[in-house]
Amino acid sequence: MRRLEIIEFLKGYAIFTIMIYHFLQILDLPNPFQHFISFGGTGVHLFVLLSGFGLFLSYLKKPTNYVTFLKKRVSKIYIPYVFIVIISALISFFIPLYQNSLYAFGGHVFLYKMFDETIIGSYGYPLWFISMIIQFYIIFIPLASIAKKMKPIDFIMLGITISFIWICLVLTLGKETERVWNSFFLQFMWEFILGMVIALKYAENNYEFNYNPNRIYLLVLGIVGCVTYGVLAMKGGVVGKMINDVPALIGYSAIAIFIYKLKIESINKFFIYSGHISFSIYLLHTLILSIALIFTNGAYISIVLCVSLVLIYLASFYYQKVILSVYRFLKI
Repeated sequence: MRRLEIIEFLKGYAIFTIMIYHFLQILDLPNPFQHFISFGGTGVHLFVLLSGFGLFLSYLKKPTNYVTFLKKRVSKIYIPYVFIVIISALISFFIPLYQNSLYAFGGHVFLYKMFDETIIGSYGYPLWFISMIIQFYIIFIPLASIAKKMKPIDFIMLGITISFIWICLVLTLGKETERVWNSFFLQFMWEFILGMVIALKYAENNYEFNYNPNRIYLLVLGIVGCVTYGVLAMKGGVVGKMINDVPALIGYSAIAIFIYKLKIESINKFFIYSGHISFSIYLLHTLILSIALIFTNGAYISIVLCVSLVLIYLASFYYQKVILSVYRFLKI
């Protein structure tokens, strides 16, 4: 399937801001800067939307059965992911990178860590995302069948309702601070379904985006969304943090598209390239940064972060080549 430039740009923009967010966390900035930098982490919401878009667009072009889909999608994510977990576990035998345990390692290999808060962050906390996206893979084919039978607006409302009910359940049970609960796939259902609906509209429009928003409109929408997200995060308590996904996605995405539409060639090329290797960057960035911090003992932190950024891109470039080779060998 032909890659869409805007989609690759958004993937690259999202992974870059997520990575910078994790970098800035190392600096232990005082409030309110900690709240400001957390906005970079909202790239996860855009990733969920883009996943829904990409999966459903591919399905619309070439429908497949449940077993074939699950085998292909899980393999494409699972094999590169588990290999990084194995590398992390091996390194941890020699340097204090992560705390090794057979239970935690098995949680990644057999995927039960998505249900256990004590090991959800083992071998790299950002790897929780893999658990969540695999959950979406498990229900995608039934969800795609529903999408074809419902009106788009009704399908979106279904996603919003499911996410709202899940949020209420998490808050009622007092589990809002636990990753296995606040990042369970039902929390993000509305974003995933929104991506599916955008894919459907794109396909119906002869694979063209016919909406071309004004840059000023995008900038204003982005600012309003970001401010609303910030207010809910800082002033809304646990409830605000659970429901600020909507303004976060709107504001974050609007700013991203605004930057894309500025048509600054060097910036667009950088983010598009980052989009091409985004999965490798996601898998490798905390591993490389953690190793660098251990060997430098936290000294010269600014230099360490800059060098780590370069190393991450170099390692991701080559790891993506390995991943593509594995895909071709396995014909997935």
